[in-house]
Amino acid sequence: MTKRRQLYLVVVALLFLLLVIIFVANFFFINSLTTAAVDDDNRRISPSEKDGHHRKHGNEPLLRLVQEEQQEGLRPNRANGVQEAVQSQVAKLKTVFKNRNPRYYPVKRGLLRSFGLKSYNISSVWKTAGAWPRASEIFPQKDERIGKVIRALQETAIVSAKNTPRGTQLKLLLELTGKQPVLFKPSWYRKDTVIEGTVYSGKDRHNSEIVSFHLAAILNLRWTPIVVGRRVSLQEIYRLADDELKATMAKNDTRQCVYGKCHYCKQTEAVCDDPETEMLEGAMLLMVPGKFSKYRSPWQRTYRDGVQAEWEISDGYCSKVKEKLPLDRLLDLIDVAIFDFLIQNGDRHHYETRDDRVLLVDNGKGFGNPFKDHFDILAPLYQCCMIRRTTWERLQTFSGGALSETLQALSEIDLLHPLLTKEHYTAIERRLLLTYTTVEMCREKYGGKIFK
Repeated sequence: MTKRRQLYLVVVALLFLLLVIIFVANFFFINSLTTAAVDDDNRRISPSEKDGHHRKHGNEPLLRLVQEEQQEGLRPNRANGVQEAVQSQVAKLKTVFKNRNPRYYPVKRGLLRSFGLKSYNISSVWKTAGAWPRASEIFPQKDERIGKVIRALQETAIVSAKNTPRGTQLKLLLELTGKQPVLFKPSWYRKDTVIEGTVYSGKDRHNSEIVSFHLAAILNLRWTPIVVGRRVSLQEIYRLADDELKATMAKNDTRQCVYGKCHYCKQTEAVCDDPETEMLEGAMLLMVPGKFSKYRSPWQRTYRDGVQAEWEISDGYCSKVKEKLPLDRLLDLIDVAIFDFLIQNGDRHHYETRDDRVLLVDNGKGFGNPFKDHFDILAPLYQCCMIRRTTWERLQTFSGGALSETLQALSEIDLLHPLLTKEHYTAIERRLLLTYTTVEMCREKYGGKIFK
């Protein structure tokens, strides 16, 4: 072998060795970077996220990603866990959700114009209101005749009174001049009374019925009856009552009282005229014409201590609901859940439909405790992670305090103003932020497909 060939082999060997060294160095370098990245991610991911509750990370095992895709909604489905996750994200909401949206002002102005009290003709006002209900609404979005109907409900004379056994709470069926039937729900509490206990504790709150009508108009969920506050004299009601109603009316000292006829009505639990004004305030609801159907809510509570319903404990519960309900019905129920969460009505064990559209009726269990948020009322939203785009856009229109501001402005039209305490308005804004956060967390997980 010549010296030249020996030199050539040495050079080739050295080059090969150099390539091996470079390859090994690069391998360990890249591996160290990957390990550092994983460690850094692990330091930033909370224990709940590591279990697949929120974001997906590229370094997670494929099995975990598949398992998470098979789940739906914000996990865990149990309200306490979701509430903690949502509350931890409220402070991180974009400022657009915390500032006033200038788009709310023309909507507010239009509502005040429509709701403003106006003179009316008794021969036509009830016919006007009776022609409004249709498949998509109970009252129109913009119509200055709404103010005529509101005023007529506030002052038209009562000509007869009866019991109405429908439902679990005391209601009187009254007839106003012009043969217009209305329901009267009496006041049981002072407006600053805080109802302790479960979300369904206590009797109906008349002011909740009135504010619910206003809120439905603001959020463009116009499936509630038209409701006003009014004071009536039970002494006058006794004079106009039929024999069945009179049998449930008695005097307490000098005050006229009534306990009525209903599922929970008791002679020992009567409501009476105020001793000073000799009047009883309450909510007067305009009867909605049409055929109604009643259904059990998929998110009904058990109403038994320590016994949870399936939706309270089952992951993937929304999938079962989707198998039974059409999309429009489910979206209606999600709208209702958001509405109920804002007012804190956790007692919608059944729901009613008219022309196959879910109605927002029986809203008396709202505004019981302004210091507590029963987050599980939002279960249809956070378990299904979907919402109508129109509902989402309307909610955003009333950000940054505009919702409570508009509610207060509408309440000034009512005879029983003020309808809520300052604490309740604060609670509404707090719950609105929680709703925004829930939707944003759903969008972070599923993207724009949550909007329908």
